[in-house]
Amino acid sequence: RAGLPLQITDPLGAVTRYERDTFGRPVAITDPTGAVTRLEWTVEGQLSRRTAPDGTTETWTYDGEGNCTSHTDAMGGVSTFEYTHFDLLTARTGPDGVRYEFDHDLELRLTKVTNPQGLTWTYDYDEAGRLVTETDFDDRALTYTYDAADRLASRANVLGEVVTFERDELGRVVRKDAAGQVTTYAYDMTDQLAQSTGPDGTTLSLLRDRYGRVRSETVDGRELTYTYDELGRRTGRTTPTGATTTWSYDEAGRRTGMVASGRPIDFTYDVAGRELARHIGETVTLEHEFDELGRLTTQSVTGAGSRTVQHRTYTYRADGNLTGIDDQLSGTRRFDLDATGRVTAVHAANWTETYAYDSAGNQTSAAWPEAHPGGEARGAREYSGTRIIRAGNVRYEHDALGRITLRQKTRLSRKPETWRYEWDAEDRLKSVTTPDGTRWRYTYDPLSRRTAKLRLAADGETVAERIDFTWDGTTLCEQTTTSPQLPNPVTLTWEHQGLRPIAQTERITAADAPQAEIDSRFFAIVTDLVGTPSELIDEQGEIAWHTRSTLWGTTAWAANSTAYTPLRFPGQYYDPETGLHYNYFRHYDPETARYLTPDPLGLAPAPNPAGYVRNPHTWVDSLGLSPGYPEKVGRGLDETKALALREAGIPEGAEPLEVNTHVPATTPQWQGSKQLMTENHEPIFYREEVYEHPNGQDLIVFQDHWFGHQKPGEPGYQPAHVHVRPYEDTRNGQIPGCEEHYYYDR
Repeated sequence: RAGLPLQITDPLGAVTRYERDTFGRPVAITDPTGAVTRLEWTVEGQLSRRTAPDGTTETWTYDGEGNCTSHTDAMGGVSTFEYTHFDLLTARTGPDGVRYEFDHDLELRLTKVTNPQGLTWTYDYDEAGRLVTETDFDDRALTYTYDAADRLASRANVLGEVVTFERDELGRVVRKDAAGQVTTYAYDMTDQLAQSTGPDGTTLSLLRDRYGRVRSETVDGRELTYTYDELGRRTGRTTPTGATTTWSYDEAGRRTGMVASGRPIDFTYDVAGRELARHIGETVTLEHEFDELGRLTTQSVTGAGSRTVQHRTYTYRADGNLTGIDDQLSGTRRFDLDATGRVTAVHAANWTETYAYDSAGNQTSAAWPEAHPGGEARGAREYSGTRIIRAGNVRYEHDALGRITLRQKTRLSRKPETWRYEWDAEDRLKSVTTPDGTRWRYTYDPLSRRTAKLRLAADGETVAERIDFTWDGTTLCEQTTTSPQLPNPVTLTWEHQGLRPIAQTERITAADAPQAEIDSRFFAIVTDLVGTPSELIDEQGEIAWHTRSTLWGTTAWAANSTAYTPLRFPGQYYDPETGLHYNYFRHYDPETARYLTPDPLGLAPAPNPAGYVRNPHTWVDSLGLSPGYPEKVGRGLDETKALALREAGIPEGAEPLEVNTHVPATTPQWQGSKQLMTENHEPIFYREEVYEHPNGQDLIVFQDHWFGHQKPGEPGYQPAHVHVRPYEDTRNGQIPGCEEHYYYDR
């Protein structure tokens, strides 16, 4: 077919080449590094085989209607799919034999999901086709009501807690009542969120420029400010304590320079846009090497005099799962995996971990070295439905919503250690009472971001210690600790590249002048494959902090460490008072690899609503909502697009049915569908492509929002990203298992 690209050259000269058959379908794709991916097609135009640059293959088969009936992965594992009338999926069986079944009504709506244990999740609809009741695997029901315009009006749980929503004449939510806890919202002249007040009095204020970009965000008097260049890219940020960060970019829009708290950080990339080197000041350099599939194979950290202070290599099996790490500091680790890619054992010198799982993905047993933290939780696990009842010598109690309310560790010849948890109507942790009777209270802003944690004195009212948090969008960027044990407040400020933290600044500030610095220390952060901190490197190029963790995140660090960071898995923050990781919308327990509350999004993101991810070496859940693949180091548009389409079920190399390169970027309809403009007052357009799903029934829309934007109700600038959405709703539609945003570096 005419008009199909054979060669694409990016702004820096990197070339991607396509070889096509007589029907225009790509049969070979050569990336800018020379790596070749080969594709084979059926007579009907369905992808039947994909051969990766390293020679590994995946294959697909289809029925007469074009539905995918099987997929054989690179390890030879086979997943099968069964269908009924109207091409509706009725069953899915994975490489391990685990089977899920799906029922639909006469209107073709999903009514029941049956998991491998025989538990069912059901959906009931009213005559208008709206979901009115959702009953989960543990027989807990959520009920929904709607207004005359089919908008959600209320949600009620089995405790009788009702969350109601009030809207103005434009359909904007102006009041939310969560079982008596009221949050209000106000909007600016362009219909974007300007101010909100939560039930505990926490206030959020957003100030935008004439282009709708957030210039400042203030939470309870703490102001975060931003600056931008003429292309709308962020160039500066100043935190409430005065920590400043600036960014610079190359011709392709990639971030090549950063100055964080006065320390320069420079980035270099290969032709595929992957980060090759990161130079921090004049002493520290972090280098990366990749294989032909783009997987990270080597990390090296050098300090003064080019001395290697850390060197780490990674090995993988054919399906991309990690099988080994050779670490200069920790030695060699090897990993056993099952057919689905879950780790069943970790082997290292004087170190062994073992894990077993049931058909739903729950751990049935776990073991790690006795001397490592969390040893009481080693051993067998017991469940009631999806709720964990016991892990080793730790027992759990739950409320009617399945939220853990008590965790108790049994100890020989000693009193048990007991933690008690209290939750609000939106499943946010309100307070914790620790084994010694200390009570901690937690506060949140109207966007559910944790703004402070408070250690209370014996009277239960006086604040004995306070840690305040500042957020850059959905990423934690700063905390300030005030305590009688500290002569002055201590502030930690973090810099991120996507979800990966890359630097931490520790500052001591004056108690009566938060922006008056008394002393400071700066550290480069080295992260693992997914973005979990593994080392802090000081400005002299020495290791200041180094961790040793179990597979699922129970962490210890070297006794001679001179620094510390509370950051853990991407999006997670370690709370010493509980041993849990705060993960934005939920709290994660690394001893059991589970969340303390069910997923607020229900069954859509993952088949196990309480589990973390399948494999923490290759998966992340930065918001505690939906598991996904981590960002690669320096991921560009091509990689991001391929990932998004793959997760939406579109085979690699598939050609779009339609391409529109000039879709006008507008505000939502309820905001007036106003055209978005550049700083030069030119209308913004973006690329949109329509793909046919292999099931022959669904259409998938790909959108490249290269310009970034403000999402209503969320603070902070959203950088360049792509969406994949259903054809029926290209504005807000969500495809199960797909991220809302897939970010990339421009």
